[in-house]
Amino acid sequence: MKRLTGVLLALMLTVSMIVPHNVQAASAVKMQLRNGTMKTYNNKKSYVYINGKKINCSKVPIFMKEGAYMGAATKVFKNSSLKVTKKNSGNKLTLSYRGNTLTMTENSRKAVCNGEAVTLAAAPIKATYKISGLYRWIVPIKSVCWRLGIEYKLSNGKIYLTGKANAAVATTEKKQETTTSNQTQQTNKSEKPIILVLDAGHGGVDSGATGNGLKEKNLNLAIIRGAKQYFDKDSRFKVYYTRTSDTYPSLDDRCVLANKKDADLFLSVHINSASASANGTETLYNKNRLKTTEKNGINSLEFATAMQKAVIKTTGFRNRGLVNRTGLRVLNQTKMPACLIEYGFISNAKEAKTMNANTARYGKELYQAIVNFMRSKNKI
Repeated sequence: MKRLTGVLLALMLTVSMIVPHNVQAASAVKMQLRNGTMKTYNNKKSYVYINGKKINCSKVPIFMKEGAYMGAATKVFKNSSLKVTKKNSGNKLTLSYRGNTLTMTENSRKAVCNGEAVTLAAAPIKATYKISGLYRWIVPIKSVCWRLGIEYKLSNGKIYLTGKANAAVATTEKKQETTTSNQTQQTNKSEKPIILVLDAGHGGVDSGATGNGLKEKNLNLAIIRGAKQYFDKDSRFKVYYTRTSDTYPSLDDRCVLANKKDADLFLSVHINSASASANGTETLYNKNRLKTTEKNGINSLEFATAMQKAVIKTTGFRNRGLVNRTGLRVLNQTKMPACLIEYGFISNAKEAKTMNANTARYGKELYQAIVNFMRSKNKI
């Protein structure tokens, strides 16, 4: 009996040692870099879901590098229903999708998106998959999606991408979009697009307010990018953004952009900060410039009032009301109706958590708030 027990224990010990090794091997991806170096990466994924369709990536599996999931550009983007346009030359790879362009450099996290310098979550590489012998450009999937405007979601260990076929290469869709655009234009009261400038406050070296492990600049940008998804599809609006990535345009740059584009409205998104107990949503405007910035029968007070009412419903936070601020450059140098929304307090733990979890929804509802306001003014 003792001998049998000893044998069983030995077997159990052997199994416990073997299983983790096999699991690790199953999740590993072996790559040969251009310089001949062999690398092994973990967290292998053989499938990605694109527009609801399961795409087999077993010959060029996805893996994790530097904390980011990496995928073969041709498999994940170019040959999928997204039809992202791809161009490569030497150590440069350019991906284009629905008006957005991202140029990446091999082995560098530095990239250029729509003419602006950006930083990727991980450096792209050119390497050969040992499992299949295929030589590919391999890019950080989430970073590419975020920069090009493709929805990325990681749920239960599965990667989901959602977007439309690139209009530049999808003739049928392009015709459909043209028809829709023409129909929309016919219903546009002004028969020309409403020009907006949307400003994600702070950015780059200027983090804005910080608190509860968050940076204001990131929340501001996430909200604006959330709104951008909807404005991009609405031909009634022509929208210019002071930034769409982690850059820092100066306050003067933001005002110059709005004035140069002769915008109909200027809106800046911010997050407040004070004590840990401070709370609520407020919207700032410049009372002294109501007449000088009035345009198309709209003034800053009307715009700010509508935005405050809408954003209160969005956040569910306490209504702090409208605030007259005459010293803010973006409200003092822009030549059109302008307001600045302070969504909530990053210094308040509860509000910070809520805002961080809902930036996409905030963006969507900001888009709808502007649509509703312009409709109420009989502009669309």
